Amino acid sequence: MSFLNAIMLAGIAAVSVPIIIHLLNRRKFKTVTWAAMKFVKLSVDQNQRRMRIEDLILLLIRCALVALLALALARPASKDTVSDALGQTKVTAFVILDNSYSMDLQGRDGKNTFEEARSAAQETLKALPSGSAVGVLLASDIVQGVIDEPTYDLNQAEQAIKDANVGHHATDLYPAVEYAVKALKPLQTAQPKEVYVITDGQASGWRQNSEIQQLIVDNKGSINFYVLRVGEDDFQANLAVTKMDISSGLTPINHPLRFEVEIANHGVNERQDVTIDLFVNDEESPRDQVNIPSVVAGGTVTVPLFTRLEKEGYYAIRAAFKDPEQADPLAADNKNHLVVRAVKELRVLLVDGDQKGSDVRDHESFFLQVALSPVADHYVQVDVKAPEELTQTGLERYTTVIMTNVPRFQESDIDLIKNYLRSGGGLIFYPGDKVDREYYNEELFSKHGILPSPWGVAVGDAGQDEQYVEFQKRAFEHPVTSPWNNPEFGSLGVARTFRWHPLEEKVDGESKLKESGLPRVVLRYEKKALGVQEEGELGGPAIMERNWGKGKVYQFSSTADTDWCDLPIRGASVVPLIYRIIGSIQANQDSGLNLKVGQPFRKTLAVHQSSAEGFVFDPGLSRTNNLTAQTINGEPVLQFEDTHRAGFYSFQLKGAAATVQRFAVQPNQRESDLRKVADGDLPAGADVIRWKSNSNFKDMVQKKRVGAELWLWVLGIVLLLAGLETFLAQKFSQSK
Repeated sequence: MSFLNAIMLAGIAAVSVPIIIHLLNRRKFKTVTWAAMKFVKLSVDQNQRRMRIEDLILLLIRCALVALLALALARPASKDTVSDALGQTKVTAFVILDNSYSMDLQGRDGKNTFEEARSAAQETLKALPSGSAVGVLLASDIVQGVIDEPTYDLNQAEQAIKDANVGHHATDLYPAVEYAVKALKPLQTAQPKEVYVITDGQASGWRQNSEIQQLIVDNKGSINFYVLRVGEDDFQANLAVTKMDISSGLTPINHPLRFEVEIANHGVNERQDVTIDLFVNDEESPRDQVNIPSVVAGGTVTVPLFTRLEKEGYYAIRAAFKDPEQADPLAADNKNHLVVRAVKELRVLLVDGDQKGSDVRDHESFFLQVALSPVADHYVQVDVKAPEELTQTGLERYTTVIMTNVPRFQESDIDLIKNYLRSGGGLIFYPGDKVDREYYNEELFSKHGILPSPWGVAVGDAGQDEQYVEFQKRAFEHPVTSPWNNPEFGSLGVARTFRWHPLEEKVDGESKLKESGLPRVVLRYEKKALGVQEEGELGGPAIMERNWGKGKVYQFSSTADTDWCDLPIRGASVVPLIYRIIGSIQANQDSGLNLKVGQPFRKTLAVHQSSAEGFVFDPGLSRTNNLTAQTINGEPVLQFEDTHRAGFYSFQLKGAAATVQRFAVQPNQRESDLRKVADGDLPAGADVIRWKSNSNFKDMVQKKRVGAELWLWVLGIVLLLAGLETFLAQKFSQSK
């Protein structure tokens, strides 16, 4: 026997009340002797024993009434009762349903893991006693509160589970467990509290195992935790298309475009004869195809695929396995999506701060001009201007503006630059011997937050060629330089830098302007500077970037010409590097078209379109979503947030001549690793249930609850005793 509201047992002390009243009401008699007394005494003596018994019976009944009423308010429950005859103890619970895309795996029996999880969730609801309250959460690396506060409407909870869908997020169960605990903990209820986590047991979902363990320890005795494992018990291999990128970064029409496609083998066995296709828009036939002889276990292979884009505009590019069903039963990562904008030409402005001499080969921008536009009719068109011509130049015509050894700027130049960045333009800054370093650090870094880093005092000697630093040769993390992780792409490390301005990754006093984004390292030097450091370590930044407004800013640590380094004359390095930087600026202008799963799609409108409407079609769910304009950062925007599934989406403004625009959503590739966590590695204190093999789930959870509540039965006895007391009190008073 236990009590759900034990504090009410203190009410049993009220039993003393009828006893005190009884004692106070006892009459005290004064003996008066008179002639007829002996006859009265004879009558009293005859009834005295009966009256005492009657009063004692009434007193006991009244005391029992008070005691049993306190007992009923304390809500007694029997732990030994497994039958529902007495009514099971009500509970307050959360059902956490893992909807990461590994749950979309088709098992060997042909059943979908998420469908099995739905069934387990529905059975969990059925195992809750009548009158219980339950919340429902969808858990991946985000928490979706389908029912974020426990409801007594179990039918609503069941419908929410039926309507749940798999997303394409990765798994991280801790945030959902934490949410459930925080929601349950403050509830002022004596009902048992329970948390059910329904998952496939993917190891990556338990990365915060220790934090979940701490939640269980902190709430031991007040919240019961269950982990219901669904799906296959063992680890299944998985082949995934993990990345797709344009190798040059630029997408001119009628030129061969090379797409780098990465294939990963998340398995323990080598995969052979893997074929990957490249599709454009909704074409059924692939534009190109590559056969990969082998992908080693746990390894990746990057292959090139080629196509041409015939006219300007946006294209939906898809890389996919030739036969996805044979690749593996997890469909979400068997393809990769990319939306690109094909252009007829790109215009680049070179602002040359050192146009000394009549020989253009001595000009600061000469090597960049040759690298960017080697022939007259090239798709990259370059204009060269002096710094004093900047205010007379319409920057909006240029995808990128490159500042080479410009000493300083006029105030009007800075206003022009900021407006250019706000409109989505791109800037590249090169230092040199004419640059006023303190001016740049004060104005462009500290005051306006345009530069990603201050330029440090120049180090190295450009007058010799024996002491130098090289660029890093591996572990490229930035999207601009990541292709060099593939040895077939060549090497950046061959370029030598003899003099440079050190850049800082973390600095004090960074700009607080909201338009200024966080700095990021694009490329590093090796840490064997001047031959005194150990070879193989990565050193300080060579190139950095930051977002500013809608635009992007890149900052080099050394010159655009050969005065301080030999990068400008190493065409195999400088051409793809500068093209990829310009390509990233162009892609940044279209960044809203290639999103990570869960990242909102935004369409910025003109001022006169503040009342515009649009719609997004989600092919994954065959659903059309209507959008209405809202104001974000002072601009009218159509926003679509339900990007939880990977694939191509279609956006269109409502109107007569509105064109359809595609955008792509990529899944979180971390989820492609399907390794399982062992039961013994799950948080201690949680009951782990293998769903397929467990047929007595309801009995199991009932045994951990307090049991059947008995208060209703006790209250019934109280009512019966109250009726009996009333009846006897009337009868005894008549007999007296």
